[in-house]
Amino acid sequence: MLIILPLLCLINIFLIINKHRTDWRQALILSTTYWGVLLTAITEILSYFKLITLVWLLAVWGVMCIILIFTNYRLNSKNVDILISNSCFIINDLKLSKPLKNLLFGIIFYVITVGLIAIIAPPNNWDSMDYHMSRVAHWIQNHSVAHYPTSYTPQLYQNPWSEFVILHFQILSGGDYFANLVQWLSMIGCIIAVSLIAKQLGANLRGQVFSAVVVATIPMGILQASSTQNDYVVAFWVLCLAYYLLLTVQANKNSNWINWFQVGSSIGLAILSKGTAYFYIFPFLLWLCFSQIKRLRWQVWKPALMIGSISLLINIGHYFRNYNLFASPLGEPSSYRNEILGINTLFSNILRNGALHIGTPIGLWNGIANKLIQIIHIFIGLDVDDPRITFSRTFFVPGGWSTVGIPGNENSAGNLIHLILIIISITVFITQPNIRKQNYILPYLVTVISTFFMFCYLVKWQAWNSRLHLPFFVLMSPFIGVILSKIKKDKIAFYIITFLLISSLSWVFFNRYRPIIANNSILKTNRIEQYFSNRPYLQKTYIGAVGFLNSEKCSNIGLSMGNDPWEYPLWVIWQQNKQERVQIQHINVNNISAFTEKEYPYKEFIPCGIISMETKRSKQKKRQEISFQNKIYVRAWDSPDLGVFTNK
Repeated sequence: MLIILPLLCLINIFLIINKHRTDWRQALILSTTYWGVLLTAITEILSYFKLITLVWLLAVWGVMCIILIFTNYRLNSKNVDILISNSCFIINDLKLSKPLKNLLFGIIFYVITVGLIAIIAPPNNWDSMDYHMSRVAHWIQNHSVAHYPTSYTPQLYQNPWSEFVILHFQILSGGDYFANLVQWLSMIGCIIAVSLIAKQLGANLRGQVFSAVVVATIPMGILQASSTQNDYVVAFWVLCLAYYLLLTVQANKNSNWINWFQVGSSIGLAILSKGTAYFYIFPFLLWLCFSQIKRLRWQVWKPALMIGSISLLINIGHYFRNYNLFASPLGEPSSYRNEILGINTLFSNILRNGALHIGTPIGLWNGIANKLIQIIHIFIGLDVDDPRITFSRTFFVPGGWSTVGIPGNENSAGNLIHLILIIISITVFITQPNIRKQNYILPYLVTVISTFFMFCYLVKWQAWNSRLHLPFFVLMSPFIGVILSKIKKDKIAFYIITFLLISSLSWVFFNRYRPIIANNSILKTNRIEQYFSNRPYLQKTYIGAVGFLNSEKCSNIGLSMGNDPWEYPLWVIWQQNKQERVQIQHINVNNISAFTEKEYPYKEFIPCGIISMETKRSKQKKRQEISFQNKIYVRAWDSPDLGVFTNK
């Protein structure tokens, strides 16, 4: 359980920060931000010297723990009373009415249940198999996060912070049992941060609890929180930015360099987590910029320089790696960007992205909504399936039984009830002058809505955009909590929140790939089988290929994946077999990462066997020979989807 070391560092950072604070939630948000920066620095420094190994991670985290524990002891040894009082923050905050306590217990039930799913079930999301977990396996093998030859370049250029944490957890624990916890911990962080932002927006204790319930019951959030997707991670860092911004704006002339460091750190960590962070960050930066120009005038360059420098430093390693290989800090050019811009494009994508959340089991409703959106597009002069603004082939309103009581898909689940709540809350806000008068609610609402508009304006519509909307729904949760807390009839608000808790249970128990209640329940399905939840027909094939190469005592494995980079299960099967250490490397790469094949140690790699992916997605035809490094490898093992080649 060496994984406790980085978590012990986080706990001690929290205790140090919480020493003189009255709200433990603020200390937790701050300590997580500093911990995130620390983990990034450790990863980048060790990677530069190719020292990402168990011994070095143990040494670094061990030293950090000793330093932090000693610092915590020195700071708090003479202030035992303060430490004890701060340690009792949970007891103090639980002086709630019975209905609010019941809501808190509901949140705790959701968090614990999703956490158990995250630990029991292995990473089995499609993207996990393609790049989230595959890149971690390569980093562990290479002792570095440097770019390497691969048939799937998103393994290289996609923003890596979530996988940095998984990398540490996996090396320290010796397996991937804790890989899903990064998203789960982010879910907990969002629940806490949302309640804190609601407080800053003027919500009472009831409103803060309501906000926490709203974010804990987001269907897409529930499904993602037990996976290695990274939308919840970026949602957390953007929430941190929103909170630090509110603190800075409300502090007015009392803001200092610490505020700027926190803002810059949250921006840097959000960007390092996922590329969509740019859309969610920019409107908040505009708000911050306008507020500080008003206060600092021409001196605004000082905080701007500090914020920009910190966020750049956090991302500098990843930017350099991308620039050196792709000639751009962002990696390969994106095909997700809208090719035409304008008001009609914005309106079209607002409609179509919103439609991803209105699907129901009522087929008639879905059909009417689909037809209505198509008619509206005739009036705005755009084809609803225009390829210039559509990544998927055709637009559709999702629906069917997949969203109610039957397994939910974490790539495309909608948040219908939460969308309705958002619309109702905005309507109430507009019609109630007494709510509008509260400070910062209006600019916060405008900023959050702007994040969604910016996303729609720049990003093509695609069927799985709903998962990219998760940060928007999370950011709207404090606003919903504030509005619900202002409703004069308390019972109505409690009925709404209770309905949220009950209605979202289906997504907890019927996750499509990690279900608790189903024939393929995670409680009765073996772990290896769960890795293949998306593609069960590949299980025997993968096991057979690995078994054959083991029988040949082959430990240097070349991968010829084509356009089907579903490779992580191969790493897992080799690890499960506990064979001698294997070296796995992509060969005959025909993309820009082929340049890395000329670098050490990749140029010295000579495989004794090659696994060739021959599925329809791979677009590789069956063949009898493969040539690599002037050697001929002949087909020695065959299956419908894979071929194994050995050097004879």
